[in-house]
Amino acid sequence: MVSTSKKRLNNDTRINQNALKTSHIYFDLFKILPLLLIVGILPFIIRLKLVPLEGPFYEFWNGQSINPDFFTYYKQIFIYVVTAWALLHTFLFTKKIKFTKAYYFMGAYGFLVILSTIFSKYPQIALHGFNERREGMWIILCYLLLMFSTINLVETEKQIKAIIYTLGASGAIISLISIFQYFGMDIFTTEFAKNIMISSEIQSQVKDFNIKFGEKYSYGVFYNPNYLGGYISFYALLMLSFAIISNNIRERALFAVFFILSMFALYGSRSEAGVLGIVGAIGLLILVFTARYIIKDKPKEEHKKLLLTRFLPILLSLIILPVSLSYIPISDNPLTRIRTEAVTLFQPSDLKGKDYKEIGPINDIKQIDEKTIELKIYGKVTRLNVDKDMNLNLIDDNHKLLFNLKIEGEKQSSGHILGITEYPCYINIVDKGNSNYSIHYYYNDRTWEKLDFLVSNGELSFTTPSFRKVDIQKDLYAKHIGFEERGKLASGRGYIWSRSIPLVFSNIIVGSGQDTFITEFPQYDIFGRQAENMPQYYWNILTDKPHNTFIQIGIHSGLISLLILLTGIVLLIFKSIKSSLNEGNINITIAIFSSAILGFLLSSVFNDSILAITPMIYILLGINVLGIIKSNN
Repeated sequence: MVSTSKKRLNNDTRINQNALKTSHIYFDLFKILPLLLIVGILPFIIRLKLVPLEGPFYEFWNGQSINPDFFTYYKQIFIYVVTAWALLHTFLFTKKIKFTKAYYFMGAYGFLVILSTIFSKYPQIALHGFNERREGMWIILCYLLLMFSTINLVETEKQIKAIIYTLGASGAIISLISIFQYFGMDIFTTEFAKNIMISSEIQSQVKDFNIKFGEKYSYGVFYNPNYLGGYISFYALLMLSFAIISNNIRERALFAVFFILSMFALYGSRSEAGVLGIVGAIGLLILVFTARYIIKDKPKEEHKKLLLTRFLPILLSLIILPVSLSYIPISDNPLTRIRTEAVTLFQPSDLKGKDYKEIGPINDIKQIDEKTIELKIYGKVTRLNVDKDMNLNLIDDNHKLLFNLKIEGEKQSSGHILGITEYPCYINIVDKGNSNYSIHYYYNDRTWEKLDFLVSNGELSFTTPSFRKVDIQKDLYAKHIGFEERGKLASGRGYIWSRSIPLVFSNIIVGSGQDTFITEFPQYDIFGRQAENMPQYYWNILTDKPHNTFIQIGIHSGLISLLILLTGIVLLIFKSIKSSLNEGNINITIAIFSSAILGFLLSSVFNDSILAITPMIYILLGINVLGIIKSNN
């Protein structure tokens, strides 16, 4: 009887211990729940919000007073709420805030972001972010606070594994969506998705709303295939790494499946940024495993086993990636484009020393007086003039009147075709109200190449397509550094970078403010764009981002902030690799996270920071910092 009682007592004790252990695990997961929501749910928050635009949000936009925002409005709110939640957990459940030198870098960067906002010419944009981006000061501070919360909330390897599993499952769903998109089965074009993404109230207002984000390529849930490539650049590395290091066969198989799915998604995105990120990060991964398993004293008899279990999967992934991509047509193949553009980059330029105005078709634009603008197109000179009777007059270089048209009262002109010299001209006038009239001057009706003007209170101005007045002396020929005759490099990035780099050097200590790139970039650099042989329709496209995260940071918060951020990340990666030489799962884990972060940084050469992805990177950085703290203890 006594023996039976002891057994029952032992069983009850074990049950209580297991229950306590289970509750402890659930509590640990609850502590990091805000972080799990960021890595698992954030990319899927896609819902339409009709945002009224006013002030600089309208002035620098495309002329529309309402912006239909699917991908950023609700994500911004979600990040605000989850960050506050993460901070609450940090101060409720953390007995002692961990100290790390990383706080110095985070604090310095955050301080310069705040300072740049204070001195910004457009504080509204700098605080809240611009249309369809919404990465204002508050969001950048949220990123840093999420990193701070990660450092202090994550304590166990099981919590790190929970983050990896959540990210893995989320990424697998994104990969499957991307694969179906590639084969023409896009979930976002279905009635089911439409009902989720658009409220019934908005659907009732817009009866014929057509959801169509793209075709014949994959973009996942990011509305742009390059952003999908940026996501895969760190996601695939994490899945591959944990498939290699895991000792559980089921776990290894699961992560391997996640990795393979992500490779198919990358195939569909055709993203050079994603390919570059993955290839570069795999190189660091090989270095990490070499340092951990080969340089570190290991018995020689284990080398073959290590090569088979650790390095063979990496080598296979390096082979599979280019082989699979080789089946993409040459014109669309990211590997082919990277090679071709790398060669083009080092070829001599014929533009140096040339007058960009003579390249044409637009040779000159001059503001003669408040009512007259002179145009020189295809070598022919004409003048647009508004007289006291509100007539729009077209005059040749001999002051001969070619055409005149009454402006007032033309509520919606269907336009007037004029035969002028050797090319046709098409003029369209639209009454914008409050004595404002927009004038679209199509100087070639076969290709719809046009210039835009505004008549306001009897004065004639040259404007952008959104009818913001252009400073003819300042804006039509922008400063540039490098990339002469390389404007089309990387899908037009060469031109954008060449005009953005000077902006970085003009914002050394304090930047222009978060998301104010659109206000700084020379939007109407006509002569530069035509010299780079950019399509004319491209001249009228608003450039709201530099397509390079590092340039983006340098302009928004200053060159010094960029150097601080890069220095901190480089030191972190270096310490992570160094720690991988030590035994323990946490050391190899943080080195793997560094490889994934490097993959994202390499893809960021071609991509911008976006709400759907960047918060995850700050969480990964937080885990890296945590690992360094643990390895030093």
